[in-house]
Amino acid sequence: MYKLMVVDDEQITIESVKYIVENEMDDIKVVSTAISGRMAIEQAHLERPDIVMMDIKMPGINGLEAVREIKRMHNNIKFVIVSAFEYFEYAQQAVELGVTEYLTKPVNKASIIDTLLKIKAELDREKIKFDQQIKTQEKMKKMLEDVEHSCIYSLLLSQGHRVKISKYKELFEITEKQGYIFVLQIKGDMEQETVWLDESEGIQKFYSFFRDELKRKSRCIVGPMMFDRVVVYMPQDMKDEYQQRVSSIDYLEGILSVLSERRAGHYKMGIGSVRDDESISISYQEALKALNYSADNKAVHIADVTMNAGNTNFDIFTDEQKLINLIEKGDEHASTNLLNEIFNKYPEFYTRENIRNRLVELMVVAHRIAIENGIENDSYLEYSNYINQILSCDSSDTFKSMCIGKIRYIVNKVQMTKKKKISSIVDKANRIIDERFGSELTLDDISKELSISPQYFSRLYKDEMGINFIEQLTKKRIDNAKRLIEEGEYSVKEICYMSGYSDPNYFSRLFKKHEGVSPSLYQKSKG
Repeated sequence: MYKLMVVDDEQITIESVKYIVENEMDDIKVVSTAISGRMAIEQAHLERPDIVMMDIKMPGINGLEAVREIKRMHNNIKFVIVSAFEYFEYAQQAVELGVTEYLTKPVNKASIIDTLLKIKAELDREKIKFDQQIKTQEKMKKMLEDVEHSCIYSLLLSQGHRVKISKYKELFEITEKQGYIFVLQIKGDMEQETVWLDESEGIQKFYSFFRDELKRKSRCIVGPMMFDRVVVYMPQDMKDEYQQRVSSIDYLEGILSVLSERRAGHYKMGIGSVRDDESISISYQEALKALNYSADNKAVHIADVTMNAGNTNFDIFTDEQKLINLIEKGDEHASTNLLNEIFNKYPEFYTRENIRNRLVELMVVAHRIAIENGIENDSYLEYSNYINQILSCDSSDTFKSMCIGKIRYIVNKVQMTKKKKISSIVDKANRIIDERFGSELTLDDISKELSISPQYFSRLYKDEMGINFIEQLTKKRIDNAKRLIEEGEYSVKEICYMSGYSDPNYFSRLFKKHEGVSPSLYQKSKG
């Protein structure tokens, strides 16, 4: 139902319009009337009508002045000017004000009905458009939330493989090259002591408030509510490590204070250190560790934890994450250098049992990476022998030498395995090109057949072959065309089709681009 306000200094005109609307219009209702411009302005603020039928000539503020004032506050109202005057200047002012219709008195019943039906149809269209915009905005918001959740899931679920969040940052227009992770934990006095938070309507409302509060104050990537925790990535340009630490604690404790005011409960946060994209998962592990030291409604930074605890295990854990990255990349030089640095950092590694055990665990992780990369049928890496050889070392020198040797061996094996896998994929692709170059063949077709994404396949192929897939396919087709031309048994048009092209003109241009002459001239030169 659309609301109509009728404004005229003649009561008989108002009553006539009301009668017509009440008896002829189903979806429009007269909600207010006015006999002056000032009354019209007041009523418009009170009733917020969708349509105003306005006379021009009235005492005090005239109709056009009233329209101008009402539009200043409520720009979406539709106006119909009704006047006994046909002066050009009035009509011109009405157009400038965006008035929908200009009717001259006396106005008959049919004109009023037609005009209101026309405006109703316009309002219907605008309502549909507005509803669609709202739905689109809701879908976009939901999609962006899903993307954020995917980013955080990738971070949490990556095990041997370190996740890169640079693409996610581009989507959310985050330009900072570094960032840190913090983890919010909610516990007790929230619905009940133990609650499946993702199934609780109250907690979901609380989560939405928390997310909106963060988004209002900063650009960040917010993970989903998972049991009693939320993981958040905060971009950061760090100039001073200590100042950044203090600022992040102050900021997040301010968030905790807002949360406590919103809903009573126990909250705490753990904050990781600032890391680049390649090692952001380390910040997550740090945040979890810091969370264990946090008291209710407090935020604790990992630097404070490690400073107070002197946690050697955690320091080795951080180096372990770096070593995993280097092993997976197949970087022998950097991997062995890092391992040497770890030994140099802890000269008492062999005599201190906790450090030696942590290093043995690190070597187990390296073994796991080898298995994950398909290096299984290898006697040197047979698990029981692998572990026994490390544990049976009788001096720091043999222990160090054994570990470095095994890391070097694993890295080289990983590198070789990856190369074999890449070569196998490229070999299969080249066989497909050789067999089917004469038919339609696209990057998507061949990627699907190889069960690999087009983007990844394109990168692998270019790295291995030095040229991309399309260039290789084109070369194969042009070489075939040259061979057929030299044989002299087919026309240029037939050769075009036999070489995998459906457009002779395109084939001719492509041939000339590669060979410097058209197919016809090439044919003559070989004749």
